[in-house]
Amino acid sequence: MRGHELFDLIQRGLGPELNRHRGIDAPARRDTAIAGGSYRAPGTLVDGFRAGDGDSEVRGIVVCARASTAVLKRAGELGANLVISRQAFLGDSQDRPVSKPEPALTEKLALIERQGFAVLRLQDPRSGKAGRAITDALLRAIGLPGAKTAANPASGLIHTGAPAQLSELVRRVKSATGSAAVRLIGDPAMMVRGLALATETNRPNALAPLLARSDVDLLIAGEVHETETAAYVMDAIALGRPKALLLAGSIALEEPPARALADWLKGQVSVPVTLLRSDLPLGEVAF
Repeated sequence: MRGHELFDLIQRGLGPELNRHRGIDAPARRDTAIAGGSYRAPGTLVDGFRAGDGDSEVRGIVVCARASTAVLKRAGELGANLVISRQAFLGDSQDRPVSKPEPALTEKLALIERQGFAVLRLQDPRSGKAGRAITDALLRAIGLPGAKTAANPASGLIHTGAPAQLSELVRRVKSATGSAAVRLIGDPAMMVRGLALATETNRPNALAPLLARSDVDLLIAGEVHETETAAYVMDAIALGRPKALLLAGSIALEEPPARALADWLKGQVSVPVTLLRSDLPLGEVAF
């Protein structure tokens, strides 16, 4: 099986992307601006090959939250030549090519070429049953059954159900993601009756519609604008509204979906599939 054939298998198995355009660039412009666009459907959000040759025969697959240099080195040791990355791994969040990359990125690109890797970005929310299960993986990992069926994962997941104490949800998120460097705004004793999950966004006010919902007490996110999203939650609390914000890091929040994707792939292909944990950028500091 070649790389683009594997991508076709994934597309069929997980279902079409739920949100093909975020409104950042015109689709045609973005498709020509990002490396590896030849194996992407026009207008796709992020899924597609970002580095290497998608026509290469696949000998082994590594799945990870982010294709860091450490993950790529370990993939080479395992004999894998196709790496599936949930998060961006090149110069920016859209993996756009950089005309004059700084030294560390230059060396990373050279490593990818030298090892003969093909790197596939696979993060778009999908509409199929298997794709939805991957999108919901973090919710299941923290003991929740999944998002409301009417929610659009491309805009954020919504879960409502039996109340859970905020401090307990924080503990579960840390356990499920492996991230110790979480940040919280809100009362740890608050009972959460509805939560929203937005893995990655740092666009101004992008999360305001989720935070404003009457059925959402807690927003779990990877990263946010502190002067806008975090400030909104603090103001809401000061006004007597039960709101809380938990930041666990965008890469860490992709660990459960990466695990679910690897488990699904093992039943679809005959080559070895290995899940590798990504190195997290933030850690606790104690003096």
